[in-house]
Formats: sequence, C-alpha cells, structure tokens
Amino acid sequence: MISLILDTDIGDDVDDAFALAYAVRHPRIRLCAVTTVLGDARWRAALALRVLDELGAAGVPVAAGASGGEIADIPRSGDVLLPLGSDDPRRDPRPAVDLMADAIASAPAPVWLATVGPATNAADLLQRRPQALARLDGIVMMGGRNDPANPREHNFGTDPASAAAVCNNGQQVRVGDYLVTSQTRLQRTDLARVRSAPGVGASLGLMLETYLDRRGRAWTPMYDPVTLTLALGEDFLTLDPAPMRAEVAARQVRFQAAAGAAPLRLAAAIDADGFRADLLQVISRAG
Repeated sequence: MISLILDTDIGDDVDDAFALAYAVRHPRIRLCAVTTVLGDARWRAALALRVLDELGAAGVPVAAGASGGEIADIPRSGDVLLPLGSDDPRRDPRPAVDLMADAIASAPAPVWLATVGPATNAADLLQRRPQALARLDGIVMMGGRNDPANPREHNFGTDPASAAAVCNNGQQVRVGDYLVTSQTRLQRTDLARVRSAPGVGASLGLMLETYLDRRGRAWTPMYDPVTLTLALGEDFLTLDPAPMRAEVAARQVRFQAAAGAAPLRLAAAIDADGFRADLLQVISRAG
C-alpha cells in the first residue's frame, strides 16, 4: 500500500472527481491529504470535502492552495453540486504547501505526491519546504503533451515554469502524458454504472452527465485517475524507459532527451480498456 497526497483542480473537468474517488476506494492507496489549486481554490476545497463526505472519507484533511492563474475558460462540472464561491469551515487552515509537507512527514512509507492540475502548489513545496522531498518516493503528474508539433496542454500550459521545476527536481517523476492518458474514456452509457457506486454515485453521475452536456459529446477522458496508477506501477500505463527533461518554450512545456540518468519518465502506452474496467470496479467498492 502507498500513502498519497493528492493536489487537484477539482470542479472543472470531471476526471478530477473520479481521481478523488479512485484514490479513496483503491485497496492499495491510503489517501492522506488533498490540496487544491487554480481559480477559486477555496471553492475547490469545499467541493473536495463534499465528495469525501459521500465517499465516507470525511477525515481526510483538505487545504486550499494557489488561487487564480486561469488562462482559459474551462467547462465546469462541480458547480452542480456546490455553488461557485462556496467555502467550508472544515477546510484545513494551513496553506496547501504546509499540509503537503506535514502529510508527507507523517504518512507511512512509501509516500507519493500526485499533481493532477497545474503544478503551482508542488513547485511552491519544492521552494518553501524542500526538506519534505526526502520522504517522497516519487511524484506523479498529469500533464504535458509529448508532441513537438503541438505541445499545448492545459495543466502544464497554465503554469509551465512550475511544471518544469517539478519535472526536473531530481526526484523520481512519472508523467501521465495527455496523448496517452486521453485514450481511457468514460461514456454516457457508463452513467448507470457510475450512479450505482455506493454513497458517491449520484454526485459522480450528475457531474459526469453535466460535463458531457457542457462539452457536447458522449465521452470524456479519464486523464487524472489513470495517472494515479503510475504511483502503483505499470499495470495500465507503461513508461518509456528513456530519461527526459522538461523545458519551457513559448509558454509550453516541451520534453527533451536527457543526458545521463534523469529520473523523469513519460507514459508511452496504455491499457485503456483495462483501466476503464478497473476504475468502474474501484469506485463501486463499498465506502
């Protein structure tokens, strides 16, 4: 079993909510803390607390992190559960960086940090609480697009300097590349199965249906939950063995082959159908 600290921009793309449910209900993950990033981070923290309640995991601490920073208007999913601007008095008063560092220090090993939104909070952790890195076994990140002709991707493109700093920090970093993780999708036909999940199914189903309606399509990728599996191994995502380095050019993160044994590696292949089945099975576990 691993200990996991999850940093998320829950509330926009619905895959963040599924990542939270997957982390809580996976039998090999111990979710120790949640932090939020981007835009109204306090609303995102309140939404995370709402979903954790329904997952039967109200004891997981949630702190708001870096706010603002939006560079694009992204369709939302979480406002159907919680009005924009909401806060929750149960939100941990510590800044996200301090909750991250404290959770890393106290969690049973092995300990992983997962960033499934912009990497702003994680970069702040590296700068302000670098001693926390000593206890980390690694970092998994959803973001980036390993395509030299079109490297644009929302998470890394929102704060490319922070993403590159985390990618190149010297710790083991595993990246769920957009082009690979986008191959796992939930369909509108999965709504009945999602709604049957104990406790949280009605909310996840409502958020999924809302997001599909707002995007005007019958499917949506599950980038974030499949990225979490990189902290467990390569059951669903296979890593390219080639060491890489992240560079920033024209406000986008680009990946280059690294000289020497750099610890940054990118997902290169996926068992998309296998993960979709696993995701639906895991969130359907009793709360």
